[in-house]
Amino acid sequence: MKKYVSVLLVACMTTFLFAGCGDKKTEKPATDTSVTETSEAETPDPNGIHTVVDHAGNTVEVPNNISRVVIDQIPILSTYMAYFGGDAPNIVGYCGSFKDTITKTVLKDIAPELMESSDTVYAQSDLNIEEIMKLQPDVIFYNAGNKEHAQILQSSGIPCIGFATIGAETEADPLVRYQEWLELLEDVFGESGKMDAFEEAGNKIVDDVESRIANIPENERPSAMILWKYADGVPQVSGQGTFGTYWLKHLGVTDVVASEAKGFTQVNMEQVYNWDPDILFLDGPGLLSLKTADVLENNVEGTDFSTLTAVKNKRVYDTTLGMWNWFTPNPDAPLVFAWMACNTYPEAFADYPLEDTIREYYHDWYGYDVTDADLEEMLQY
Repeated sequence: MKKYVSVLLVACMTTFLFAGCGDKKTEKPATDTSVTETSEAETPDPNGIHTVVDHAGNTVEVPNNISRVVIDQIPILSTYMAYFGGDAPNIVGYCGSFKDTITKTVLKDIAPELMESSDTVYAQSDLNIEEIMKLQPDVIFYNAGNKEHAQILQSSGIPCIGFATIGAETEADPLVRYQEWLELLEDVFGESGKMDAFEEAGNKIVDDVESRIANIPENERPSAMILWKYADGVPQVSGQGTFGTYWLKHLGVTDVVASEAKGFTQVNMEQVYNWDPDILFLDGPGLLSLKTADVLENNVEGTDFSTLTAVKNKRVYDTTLGMWNWFTPNPDAPLVFAWMACNTYPEAFADYPLEDTIREYYHDWYGYDVTDADLEEMLQY
């Protein structure tokens, strides 16, 4: 893992439901097609193999030529797309529940080929190994923390690469994790250093945001919490050790949950009232169906949010979706950090060029031109 400059991640990715938008894909930057002389020994054998150490610590032999990929459970589709500069080639199947999520994101417009891939898993626990094997993948990407899936997938004899989420040896820091995913993809495809420029561009955004936050006095920093899920009157919060912990840590706010809850924890509303955060972040579509308006207008069935300080001051922010759910690791992570910082510290970030930063990032790295309508829908939260 390249040394990661300590930073804050910005710009919680809001829903890119780019309905009615035309084709906004732009021509990818030309790549250097010049050929340098290499000896036959230096040229990888297209029919050969190389070894990869995945995030579960497994040493896996993978083919040098990979043309068929299946992705099980791990929410890596957007990161995979970023790896290929706005395309998502070679994916023949992935977790079926992801397809519905993609329809609500800009990912469907940037890499429409994802909508053509076969489903292989219909829910987080419903693994269809027979269907996966019919797709004849060269490699399978899976959640390194799911030992049950790993055992089933590895029994197929197909090379399986585990990607870490939470619960891995390294901290569940979204600003770090998406880069770990990119670097593991470099290992799998035998392209060391391919994503260096992309990571450097993201770190530059994070550095800028972090430097602004560093100048904010401690007594001017609010408290905050992240509502991860909500169902049947029962809230679930993002506690110690989750991605939410690190978002709030990067923001420099007081995390009202971290000292009392570990992992993704179900709590009651009395506990939420006691925490009474200055800012309430909603996890967004894909994990949470509540929207900012639902909470501010107190239209959540079975629960009264109106007494919370965050609601009274209208400081409730729904991350929605950009490439993916913005609170989980994804290639938009630097933008998520910027978005969050702009909402957390509106005065300090009053002159921050958030819209221009998003447009430039998507154009340069995804080959996609964000329209005014896209931004309006993204930033209304």
